[in-house]
Amino acid sequence: MEKQKPIAGEFYRHFKGGLYQVKMLAKDSDSLKEKVVYQAMYAPFECWVRDLEEFTSKLDKEKYPNAGQEFRFEKVKMEMAVSEKEEKDDGRAVWHETDEISDEALKKALQSGQPQRYLNEKITEEEIAQRGLLQLLDADGFREKRQIFIGLKPYLNERMLNNIAVALDIVLEDGDLETQYESIMRCMEAFEHYEGRRLR
Repeated sequence: MEKQKPIAGEFYRHFKGGLYQVKMLAKDSDSLKEKVVYQAMYAPFECWVRDLEEFTSKLDKEKYPNAGQEFRFEKVKMEMAVSEKEEKDDGRAVWHETDEISDEALKKALQSGQPQRYLNEKITEEEIAQRGLLQLLDADGFREKRQIFIGLKPYLNERMLNNIAVALDIVLEDGDLETQYESIMRCMEAFEHYEGRRLR
């Protein structure tokens, strides 16, 4: 089974573990071969170019027998499985999770502003941070991005803040984590305000 062409904005995981975002497809001016331009989602956020054919190629299992995936780059799946929901007498929603937390449930927990309350002992903080970052980047608008960002605050580190800043094309202020968090928050609020006015 051949893979579909990657699309700008999609996220892919390299078989060695790195997370990358496809920036665009391009053509070599000499050979006219299609290329994939993609950026690492970790410092120093370098951009790379690789032949489309190689980017979508299957791994050589003899050369990499312990690789955990079939292809050199595999698209990060954003599953949207819906969890069961009930409402308490006071109208608050209660999410009942199975052993695995769905992406939809994770997003709702982050947007609630109290992710620990819903996710405590069900998922590791590292997984919340990694999957939450993908949720933020995949969110439809800046209002949703900002809500997820608020929920992610307890799990953010310098690397994650840098990832978010690069993905949103924001220049981080110098300072500690709190200063950088507030810097991104102010930018998101401005983007959200502009986005809201544009839609009127």
